[in-house]
Amino acid sequence: MPHRRIEVNALLWLTSRSESEIARFLMSIGVPAASVRRGMHLTVYHGRRLLPGMRLRQAHVSIAADVKETRFMVMVPGGEVRRPGVDPKQCSVGVRLTRRNVAIPEIQRLREGIYRYETEDVVKGRHPTTAWRNCFGARRYQPHVTFVRPGNRLPPDLTATGRSFRASLSTIEFDRFEVRLRIIDKNRRRPPRRFHRHTQVPTSYDSKT
Repeated sequence: MPHRRIEVNALLWLTSRSESEIARFLMSIGVPAASVRRGMHLTVYHGRRLLPGMRLRQAHVSIAADVKETRFMVMVPGGEVRRPGVDPKQCSVGVRLTRRNVAIPEIQRLREGIYRYETEDVVKGRHPTTAWRNCFGARRYQPHVTFVRPGNRLPPDLTATGRSFRASLSTIEFDRFEVRLRIIDKNRRRPPRRFHRHTQVPTSYDSKT
């Protein structure tokens, strides 16, 4: 019998409008359209055990994050700051939300609604999930959205990119919250993690929009 692992993922999906605005900004600074992610989302919770009593669900939400409280980062451990040997154009890149972001209270409310189902059998000796700590995966919880894949042509220092992004957009908005299961057969090659929302990414940049 194949050995399987079950993951619980709680995701906040960006609106189609916000995703398109982000894509236009990225392409305006030279990122190839093929490198722009589709189905941009923020992970509210990630776990590797079934949570007793928790329901899978989708819900409409209306959450706006202020772009001034976002920071560009490379999606590697310690990717918040520039590191020798880490080239952004060879990595996935996105933004993290600072703790001062106006969206944080609502994100934490949704997160608490999931991790409260963790039991001792789920945790199994690990530190349980809290507002800013994960039981599974990266120890520290950092709300973030991945924008681009490797091959994105971004510069080694993302400081100017972040400043330009904050000057170009005022908010990014989320309109759907989803809690889903993912079953992984450990005896098979793991497929790439893809969460698509079927949002169209522009293939050209229109400076008038």
